[in-house]
Amino acid sequence: MKDLIEEFLKYLNNERNYSQNTIKGYRTDLLDLYEYIYKRSEVDLNIKEITKEKIRPYLRDMVLKKLSKKTYNRRIASFKSFFNYLFRNNIIEKDVGSTINSIRTEQRLPEFVSTVQMKNIMESFDEGDFFSARESLIFEFFYGTGIRLSELYDMTVYTINHTKGTISVFGKGSKQRILPVSDHIKRKYRIYLSFRKDILSENENETDYLFISQNGKHLSKRQIQRIVRDKLKRLATVNKTSPHILRHTFATHMLDQGADIMTVKELLGHESLSTTQVYTHVSLERLKAVYKKAHPKGE
Repeated sequence: MKDLIEEFLKYLNNERNYSQNTIKGYRTDLLDLYEYIYKRSEVDLNIKEITKEKIRPYLRDMVLKKLSKKTYNRRIASFKSFFNYLFRNNIIEKDVGSTINSIRTEQRLPEFVSTVQMKNIMESFDEGDFFSARESLIFEFFYGTGIRLSELYDMTVYTINHTKGTISVFGKGSKQRILPVSDHIKRKYRIYLSFRKDILSENENETDYLFISQNGKHLSKRQIQRIVRDKLKRLATVNKTSPHILRHTFATHMLDQGADIMTVKELLGHESLSTTQVYTHVSLERLKAVYKKAHPKGE
């Protein structure tokens, strides 16, 4: 079974272009299942001998350990994907994963920054030095395009096409998408680039990565997270302060202003429309709140 797990992980890496973090999660989940089954049987079972009955004690054990629903469902998703892969490749005769059910969870509405607070944040940068210019551009990209942290981290000086007014980013599964950029971004990009040039010159360094530290090195994901966190803690009333909340904010504000949901889906790089639809629920909840507050019969 271990060899088949490694074959499956290679398939995810080479053919499906899954991220290393995702593959690492699959490996952890599948090896945990393997160890559990092996300890109970004390022999390395043939994969064809593994049935739902063999897996059921493991599922029950997860419940007894009081794992979160999110963790439980993530493991179930790993198992389903693995056994489906084996079934499609005629390694097993029955797709065992199809008989395993995930736990129904309540859908949480994504948190976002209000329009007023977002305006205050964007106006808080003076852009008079390297640090302010860099932070201003980081926030402009996150809020102005809805990109992910990993996508911003991978940006190079060649990411922006000034002629077409677009940027090219590579999302999950290394899928490329082209996004429009505003005049604000292009202006802030030029300001930051002049400071960036000086930093690289002072440190006698060269790099194509767009965002750099004061030492002229590629700005780490953790540093980007810290920049966003510190600003949100000071100027926004939100519980979460990660860069991802700016992606939520981008989507919510777009839909609030009348953007088509399919357009927002494409901008975010979602594969499924259902992933994007959660933002329509956010907008609907806001409409209900305004209605209750403003209409005489709202209550």
